[in-house]
Amino acid sequence: MKYKASRSTSSDNDKRNGLIRSNKYHSRDIGIKELKVEHFMTKNPIVARSVVNFPGGVDVMTTNNISNLVVVENRKPIGILTEREILRYLTNYKTIPSGRLLKDVVLQPFCKVNLNTMLLEAARKMIVKKCRVLVFSGGSGSGIQGGVTEGSDTNKQGNEELIGIITASDMVRAFAEQKDRNPSLKSVMSKSVAFISSDDSIYDAVKIMHMRNIGSVIVVEDGKNDTLEPVKKRRLCGIFTERDLMTRVLSNDVSIDEPVGDYCSTELLTAQMGTKAIEAAKVMFLRKIKRLPLTTEAAATRDSSSLPEAIRIDDKYNLEGMVTARDLVDVFQHND
Repeated sequence: MKYKASRSTSSDNDKRNGLIRSNKYHSRDIGIKELKVEHFMTKNPIVARSVVNFPGGVDVMTTNNISNLVVVENRKPIGILTEREILRYLTNYKTIPSGRLLKDVVLQPFCKVNLNTMLLEAARKMIVKKCRVLVFSGGSGSGIQGGVTEGSDTNKQGNEELIGIITASDMVRAFAEQKDRNPSLKSVMSKSVAFISSDDSIYDAVKIMHMRNIGSVIVVEDGKNDTLEPVKKRRLCGIFTERDLMTRVLSNDVSIDEPVGDYCSTELLTAQMGTKAIEAAKVMFLRKIKRLPLTTEAAATRDSSSLPEAIRIDDKYNLEGMVTARDLVDVFQHND
C-alpha cells in the first residue's frame, strides 16, 4: 500500500511579509560567515503523522526520494526518521516491523533554527549536538527537540511554524560556492574504509553499515568482510549506500538475502587524495552525491610481493579514504 505524504506549508501572510524569500542567491558574493539558513534550506519538508506504521514511513521516503522524514503528532514535529533507523531495524529483524508505528520508533532529535540563523551556527548545531536541523518561522531558533510531546492541532511549536529543513547536502551547496576559505580534509576524512565482497548479501552490507555507523560500504571482488587489512588484487565493483538500500532494494521489495553486488552503484566518482574542501563540495553538489572516495596513484614500481595492496580502482589508482557531506559540514564549522 502506498502512503501519501504531506508537506509542511507556510501561510500566505508569511510570504507577503517576506518570511519566505527566493532561493536565487549566490553565496559566492559574500563571505561564509554571512551566509544565512534561509537561502539554502529545503522549504516545506515532507512530513508523516506519528500514527503511520513504520513500513508506511519507509514508503514515503522511497517514493519521495528523501533521507529525512519529519514525524509529526498533532502537526507538531516530534522527531525525524532517517536511513540510520532503518539500518538498525533491518540489522536486528531483517525486516521493517509492520506492527510498529512511527511514534514507537526511536527517532532522531532535531535542533531548531530560524530564517536568520547563520549557516555556520546551524552547522555547529548539527555536528556538536548530533542532530538534524529544522527551520521554524519566528522564535529564537534555539534549543533541541525530540521525543513525543503534547501540542495543539496546529503545525506550530508555540508561535513557531515549521517551514524548512537544512541538511548536510544543503550546506554543501553553500560551501561549493565559497572562495574565502578552503580547508584541508585531512582532519575529517576516514582512512578506514569498510568493504564487502560482491557475493555477500545485502544484509551483510546493512549490518556493517549499522555496526560502524556509516552510510556506505565499498563492494569488491573476492573480498573478506570488513577487515582493515586488505589482501592483494582486491578489485572494486562499486559502492552500496543507504540510498541504494532505499531505492534499489526496499522500494522494489528485494530480499536482503540477495547478493549486494547486484544492487550496488557501479559508477564510482572519485577524487585524488589532497583534494580540498571546496573542490570536494563542488563535486558532491554538482553530481548530487553524499560520499566522495579519495584515491592515490598506484606505485607501478612497488614490490607487490612485500606490501599489502589497497583496494584497486583500476590499474592506476588505489582507494585510500572517504569523505562525506557531513565531514564537509564538520570541517567548515570547525574552521570558523
